[in-house]
Amino acid sequence: MKKKLIGFSVAGALLLGSAGVYASSNSKTLEVFYNVKDIKINQVSKMPENKPFTYNGTTYVPLRFISEQLGSPVEWDSANQTINIGKTSEKSAFYPGRDLDYMNFQSEVGFSDLYSYSFNQKTISDNIGNDYSNYITISDNYRGDQWSLLEFPLNGQYNTFKTTFGLTEESKNISAELKLEVYLDEKLQETYTISAGEMPKNIELKLKGANKIGFKLIKKERTGNDATVGLFDARFYK
Repeated sequence: MKKKLIGFSVAGALLLGSAGVYASSNSKTLEVFYNVKDIKINQVSKMPENKPFTYNGTTYVPLRFISEQLGSPVEWDSANQTINIGKTSEKSAFYPGRDLDYMNFQSEVGFSDLYSYSFNQKTISDNIGNDYSNYITISDNYRGDQWSLLEFPLNGQYNTFKTTFGLTEESKNISAELKLEVYLDEKLQETYTISAGEMPKNIELKLKGANKIGFKLIKKERTGNDATVGLFDARFYK
């Protein structure tokens, strides 16, 4: 199968994925071949949403997809037009599960296992099929009005929190809208909502030298099963 693509910027967009790219003003038509049927990582089939293609004997695969599958986050530094893999150029990212551990978890129904966080351990997927090995998840039981709260210590050391907020694959068909409240030192700072069919949302939050951050998941009706949201690629910056 072959197709023609207009402009080198198309190839760049596929390589970068959601990291971002600047289009070139010099464009031409490219003939590319979609002849890659599968990608296996450690013998497990993992095919990205943006299909790989071959051009002039070189196969192009989304950079973000491959990097995150191998446990390294990707960022696009727009100011310097630079792709950073793993560690950023200007600051170091600090990850739950590697650099921070939780300090408190509470749920309205008293369950103690409705959360998880990981750095390069187990991989999970969001509701549109993106895989992550760095994440925080918070769940709520399928019954009616409930909440779950997960807190991490900051000790005034961090200035910024970044993540992608969305539903996990297991919760992509939930019937209820979920609300995530973010607290700094027990003061509500932001509220985000998500429901079935919605795309994950990029979040950036200024931490203002707070001593702790809390993520409170709230559900207002029965969902038929446990409802789980993910803070995918969650990281803190000093």
